[in-house]
Amino acid sequence: MPIVIHNTLTRRSEPFAPLRQGEVGMYVCGPTVYADCHIGHLMGPAIFDAVARWLTARGHRVRFVNNITDIDDKIINRSRETGEAWQAITERIIAQYNGWLAKLHVRTITDQPRCTQYVAQMVRYVSELVATGRAYAAADGVYYDVLKQPGYGKLSGRRLDDEEAGSRVERDAHLHHPADFALWKLAKPGEPSWPSPWGDGRPGWHIECSVMSSELLGRDFDIHGGGDDLKFPHHENEIAQAEAHGDGYARCWMHNGLVQYEGVKVGKSDPRMKDPAFSRQFMADHLIGTYGAPTIRFLLLSGHYRRPIDFAPAAIGAAKTALTRLLKQLGARASAPAAVADAAGLAALLATALPPVADKARSAFCAALDDDFNTGAAIAQLFTLASEANKATGAEREAVLDACAGLGRILGLFQPGDLEVLAGNTGGAGDERLAKVMGLVLELRQKARANRDFATSDVIRDQLKAAGITVKDGKDGATWE
Repeated sequence: MPIVIHNTLTRRSEPFAPLRQGEVGMYVCGPTVYADCHIGHLMGPAIFDAVARWLTARGHRVRFVNNITDIDDKIINRSRETGEAWQAITERIIAQYNGWLAKLHVRTITDQPRCTQYVAQMVRYVSELVATGRAYAAADGVYYDVLKQPGYGKLSGRRLDDEEAGSRVERDAHLHHPADFALWKLAKPGEPSWPSPWGDGRPGWHIECSVMSSELLGRDFDIHGGGDDLKFPHHENEIAQAEAHGDGYARCWMHNGLVQYEGVKVGKSDPRMKDPAFSRQFMADHLIGTYGAPTIRFLLLSGHYRRPIDFAPAAIGAAKTALTRLLKQLGARASAPAAVADAAGLAALLATALPPVADKARSAFCAALDDDFNTGAAIAQLFTLASEANKATGAEREAVLDACAGLGRILGLFQPGDLEVLAGNTGGAGDERLAKVMGLVLELRQKARANRDFATSDVIRDQLKAAGITVKDGKDGATWE
């Protein structure tokens, strides 16, 4: 049975046929490294790690590129605000990011290019777009001319007329169209910069992915992934640049769903995110420290990748309970050394004789992953296998549990030490109550500071520190850990 993938670009589910037999090139957008990691930074790599694992199990050799944006306005602004060198910021956050990915058992990334490593290639790429008339120099840099792009908006469904209607007048002075986007930004005094024909500066955000993907995977490659929020403008602009450059670019586009909390979408503009206690719940250190990395990976894969994922404590707690139950039933199997399964490993798992219901569940597991990588439906079959094991005895029971453990490990679940990690995390309703209490405490402390009652503010901070809670004051308010 062929793997079928829903292609965002064509809006159809299509049989997957890689450009080169047995090889898959996959590019997934990574983080801009200017601040501590939140769950949005980790969702894509964890989800597409499961995609890469299944492609590997189906006999493909996967080259998985996950880029790092290590120069950007946000990084420069953070350096200016804190006084920390921009290179020190990026190195620290990259190390943090990779540390969290390791805890989440993300093992299939083969390349992690950084924007600053490919600036010369980006300058050359932009020069070619300017030479063919698809880009133009302006007072503050070089811009892509969207009016010369046939079919602009085909990925996101947006129209240029809509962009013009919603534009700000002040941008029209130096842009041909409000939707034109920067390929090269001229540097202001004191900013990091690289030489170019238009003046010293740095790459625009969109150009880096077009260049790094083509450099590492070729001008045509199989899969481009990322969060649903990247469809526009980022991925739309990648397509425009690549097509203007003469590249075929990505054949299939996959977009994962975003973050919810109690069924309501969470984003940067969400007013709830102004509450430090609320926004704290989505930070990587909070989620992994409270519930354990195995729980977070299990939650990320418990639904379909194209749907939103709910990070309310009740949803995470339910995921932890379900995973713990499975791990306890699997026993020592859950501590066996685990590697990314190849075709031979999958074939061995499918060759073992099982009782009819368990055999059907095993086949359904594979069918779910072949059908647009439906990890949620596949995980449901693991529970069916666990239930069937309870009905069996002797060697038959052992075979069913072996199959359950082996299939789960294909998704990166059931790794050595997972049960011990979960046993060391409390999570649940107690953490939710603590978050609410801390929100109230920080609000009272902020009122004291607003009234210039710094003595009370300091007492609250010091008493919390004595209790093992650190309060950090920032320009967006106080946070705690």
